[in-house]
Amino acid sequence: MKKQFYIAVFAVAAFMGILSGCTDGFDEMNTNPYGVTPEHKKPYVLELGGFIPQMQKSIYFNRENKDWDFQIMQNLSSDVYSGYMTPPTPFAGDKNNITYFMMEGWNSYSFGAYNNGLMKPWTKIREMTLDKNEFLEVYAVSLLLKVQGMQQSTDIYGPIIYSDYGKGGVSSKYDSQEEVYKTFLKEIDDAQKYIRDFQKSERKAARLLAEYDLIFGGDYDQWLKLANSLRLRIAIRLSKVDPALAKEQGEKAVKDPAGFLEKDMIMPTLTMKNPLNILAYAYDDARMSADMESIMVGLKDPRISSYFDYATDEEVVKKHGPKHYQGIRQGTNMVNKDTRKNYSNLAEKRFSVSKVNSNDIVLMSVAEICFLRAEGALRGWAGMGSAEKLYEQGVEASFSSLGVAGVADYLKDGTSKPKAYDDPANKEHDSEAVSKVTVKWNEADNKEVKLEKIITQKWIAMFPNGREAWSEFRRTGYPRLFPILVNNSAGTIDSKIMIRRLPFSKDEYRDNKAEVEKAVKMLKGADNGGTMLWWDTNAGAAAGASNF
Repeated sequence: MKKQFYIAVFAVAAFMGILSGCTDGFDEMNTNPYGVTPEHKKPYVLELGGFIPQMQKSIYFNRENKDWDFQIMQNLSSDVYSGYMTPPTPFAGDKNNITYFMMEGWNSYSFGAYNNGLMKPWTKIREMTLDKNEFLEVYAVSLLLKVQGMQQSTDIYGPIIYSDYGKGGVSSKYDSQEEVYKTFLKEIDDAQKYIRDFQKSERKAARLLAEYDLIFGGDYDQWLKLANSLRLRIAIRLSKVDPALAKEQGEKAVKDPAGFLEKDMIMPTLTMKNPLNILAYAYDDARMSADMESIMVGLKDPRISSYFDYATDEEVVKKHGPKHYQGIRQGTNMVNKDTRKNYSNLAEKRFSVSKVNSNDIVLMSVAEICFLRAEGALRGWAGMGSAEKLYEQGVEASFSSLGVAGVADYLKDGTSKPKAYDDPANKEHDSEAVSKVTVKWNEADNKEVKLEKIITQKWIAMFPNGREAWSEFRRTGYPRLFPILVNNSAGTIDSKIMIRRLPFSKDEYRDNKAEVEKAVKMLKGADNGGTMLWWDTNAGAAAGASNF
């Protein structure tokens, strides 16, 4: 089966990268009590440690610095479907995933990328740790990275090859999304146990991962905090499809003594380019969405200048003046790239090509955790705290992380609402605002109104994490997004409810036919973009349904 496309190249690259940067730590390694001679362990440690950065770089995929990879697997799907960005480019004559004409090469890329970047190195780590009953703290870290990355994979497709991965044979079975999510929770349990056992052991001073852990520098206390943070993210995702399990897991996360992340989980880009910088300023393929314009401009959100720049398009300037943010609606029939190329680009001060190795990637933020807890409190989960205070803390954390002033006044604004949209290039795209959400918390509001505030602010704070934002939009229907303009799905995707998943890879139908056909039966419908995932119970408010 052709599930691992480039792993040989990735493994060699990761290994060579470790060789060039780890010599300063040899003396420290030689003093650590591994129970065997340092000479025997050096090559083993190098190989084992080299798999960790490969997994870390595969969560926000760009480990080989091939920006078009990231463009295909995320920017031209989740980043658009979430309402964050829209390219001005008429790819394939405007018949592509952005207009719901599902491109096979684009659909299948995530499938192979997550397997190669996460499952393959995790399998090697398991063989070198769990199977030998040693270095289980390293195995614990790999479990958490696998959960964090593969949650994105299952939220794209639904059923995925998970428990059966790497077992050999002529075929590989799929697990249902329900099975995958419940396995995630068990793996978080295991990871916490292995780390805590290590911290109580005679080896607790060993810092094997210090040379390789690009995110936390081998600080296992931070990995325990991440475990709770991921558990809470998963619990919230399950809150409608399995409320009892969600409540149990959310309360378990908040009770754990390790707590939650207190600093943003950052993937440094010193050795891995931020692909958005290239897509925005080298390719000219990433621009502000109409949804970001409507919501952030309408709410007078000062964070907007950290995300986007003013449009320089002549028609926009003629109509609105030189200080105007102009986005593009999903599904716009582009025809010619130059027509909207000079609509609002990503903020040059962060996303220029010159900042490609300094624009670090946030994999999980303190703001997101505050909003997760706020929703948990809204749902009556014990120990979460005050929904209002957590909501405000989430907004404050977002402003702080961006270095933006004015949060106090912003939180007091109970009148500003998302603005109407107009497209100077085509007035037929003009639309009244679809959201009427405001910023200020009102305790008298019903739960649905409060949830819309929480999710809208989480959506703003998580930019540009389109994977997570798209999942939350599908789960809740928030923020309310403009419907797609051109729908080339031949009736398989509802323009108002919008796309719910990506189809399985055609390679799977060729190489793993019997198993992928079983996977289709695990879905709620056909293998197309209109079929909802397991946790996507009623398309949220997009279908006029309640989230409670």
